[in-house]
Amino acid sequence: MSTNSLSPKLIKLYEEKRFSDLILEIESTTSDENRSAIVSNLLGVSRASIKGRTDRDVQYSLKDFENSFYKDNLGDISLDALCNHIKVCIEVGKKESPLVRNFLKSEEMYNAANDKFSDNEKFLLHGIDMYKYLVNLKKKIAILEKMIKKKSLTKSIGISYMLSQMYSNNWSQRDFFKFSKDFSKLFKKFDSKKLDKINLLGNKKIKIGFLSPDYNKQHSITYFLKDLIPKLSDQFTSYGLSLLEKKKHDETTNIFQSLFDKWEDLGELSSQAIINKIQELNIHILIDLAGIFSHNRIEIFNTRICPLQINWLGFNNTTGLKEIDYIIADKNTVKEEEKFYTEKVIKLPNIWNAHSGFNLERSFKPLPAKKKGFVTFGSFNSFMKLSDETIKNWIKILLEVKNSKLILKSSLYVCEESLIKKFEKEGLKDSIKILKKTKRAEFNEHLYTYNDIDICLDTYPYNGVTTTFEALWMNVPVITKKGYNFNSRCGESILINANLDNLIASSDEDYFNKAVYFSNNLDELEKLRKNLFENILDTPLFDTKNFSLHFSNKLLEVFKEESAKL
Repeated sequence: MSTNSLSPKLIKLYEEKRFSDLILEIESTTSDENRSAIVSNLLGVSRASIKGRTDRDVQYSLKDFENSFYKDNLGDISLDALCNHIKVCIEVGKKESPLVRNFLKSEEMYNAANDKFSDNEKFLLHGIDMYKYLVNLKKKIAILEKMIKKKSLTKSIGISYMLSQMYSNNWSQRDFFKFSKDFSKLFKKFDSKKLDKINLLGNKKIKIGFLSPDYNKQHSITYFLKDLIPKLSDQFTSYGLSLLEKKKHDETTNIFQSLFDKWEDLGELSSQAIINKIQELNIHILIDLAGIFSHNRIEIFNTRICPLQINWLGFNNTTGLKEIDYIIADKNTVKEEEKFYTEKVIKLPNIWNAHSGFNLERSFKPLPAKKKGFVTFGSFNSFMKLSDETIKNWIKILLEVKNSKLILKSSLYVCEESLIKKFEKEGLKDSIKILKKTKRAEFNEHLYTYNDIDICLDTYPYNGVTTTFEALWMNVPVITKKGYNFNSRCGESILINANLDNLIASSDEDYFNKAVYFSNNLDELEKLRKNLFENILDTPLFDTKNFSLHFSNKLLEVFKEESAKL
């Protein structure tokens, strides 16, 4: 923050981080009316920085930034105050505070400043963050495209742009392929030792490492690895390669440590040191479980570390990195566009992953609509997945199915008022209910929420995965829409393997028609629910034994082929 035009005393207090004294000094020597823009901004910074700050402190700091913004009349201090306002809103959003609603005021100021600062990098970067929390994908993408055009592409901007396009309908798989190949050139190559010829004869086991930053907080990968790792072929020695800092370990980390044959904590190491360690361990197959979601670590895979390097589970698209040999998919997720993945595609026979289920006794519950007298739709997918097309169709469905409700829930805490306004414009404010993010200790309560839902509505083009498995396990049918690449066909693959092809829509109109049809045919909907209760656990979705066999056999087959080339 600039300290020009401040008194020496205020500068000294600020530099010494004596924020309580700073607040006292400013409040005792100025009033709201005569306080300058720069002093108002400093007061806001001080309130936001004070130790043990309260929601009241935060609210006052946001008001200080607002006052500073308007007092400076779109000068440099206005820009600084606006960015501070957005930063504090992001902080409270990460802490899941209702004060995140102040993003609406951030947006009001941002719009007022747009003409003046539209080419300012600081302004644009803060706009990207703001529109994420306002669930406005179009504006976020527009800013990213402006920055890419204005300035050479950077890793952080490129990752944000590529992920944002996965949530939109703007790109074909060809577009992802082209962008990722160019984008991958930004990642550095690290030093690595030359790989030796591998002797597969005898009783030597193949070392397979699973690299992830998500071995904690009951992350969704837990349910796809928990049964797989212990059931891997005995020809493998499994390594859990954790990118977590040790201070972030928790009960979930402890569970994972017990699943793998070997465990390595790599979170405190540099990327080069991680590569050195993985080569020291002589890992033969390295599987990345996060893709570009692991912003600072995907670069590891731009170097040849192991004989076989694979993308699986966390990022269902091409990375563009030529040193990643394969992506694990299935016949339903990757089709005619296969040539637009830089990785070769491994297609498992049924589904690309299988869920371990939950430690909760399943029971059949009657259809909620028959008791309540109205249909309840639900979606527990991340709010980042709520494309304009998805919301438009949901609004159309709610307007058609009289008195229907829609329950939403997300792992991402956002400015809910911004989302509600989209439904409010159509007179549907009372039709929407947003539930709070689930705390780990309350996970069973999260599952019980499905008992209040008649039909789950999948998001598109970025489908739900974990949430769809959850819904089907809890006997709730899910309507999805056909896609055009891996991440947009996840729902399709899950429902095909659940023998629910009739719930896969071919278009927006078909999606709408299916939702309306089942809302008007409750007996048929209840039959679907009963069928799920009786049969879903016998499908490939939850058959982790067979999945582990298919997974192991395919990796052994591919590994032998690739190692022969060394």
